[in-house]
Amino acid sequence: MHSTFDAIRRRDLLILDTGPIWELVLFHAVYAFGFERLKRELRFITDVHAFDKCGQFIASFRRRTTSASVVAELHHWIRRTQPQGQLKLWNRVYDEFRGMGMDEEVVKLLEMDPEMVTSFGPVDVSLLRLAQRYLMDVPVLLTVDQPLFGECEKAGVEVRLLQRVAADY
Repeated sequence: MHSTFDAIRRRDLLILDTGPIWELVLFHAVYAFGFERLKRELRFITDVHAFDKCGQFIASFRRRTTSASVVAELHHWIRRTQPQGQLKLWNRVYDEFRGMGMDEEVVKLLEMDPEMVTSFGPVDVSLLRLAQRYLMDVPVLLTVDQPLFGECEKAGVEVRLLQRVAADY
């Protein structure tokens, strides 16, 4: 059984993968900006109830961080959208980062295991390395990615799937 101190520490640091951030941005794009074409990309935050659950979960952490690789991946995803809406999407990303008080950290390629990068890609490996960097803070990694989920569990990193948070939190 965990002490109160452990429970408080457990909510210290949330590390966000690209998928959860993109879902939040997509939700606003569809329901606030009217970007109906993007509605089919929403997978887990499909209504206000799920959006609120995710927001409560994210807000329950004192600190939030991600890797610079996640920002690069967001760029890749935004470039696939219609050019006339890309500035609005980027502004929404900025709003999400500001609203969460998001920190952004660099994990250098040379700090990553080449076999891991080959298997999972540099974005996922950078997030796992961030979690390992902050193990004393008992970080929680939020993702939509099943392979990353499994690798985090294997490495002893606490991990949550956005799809579970949206449904259960």
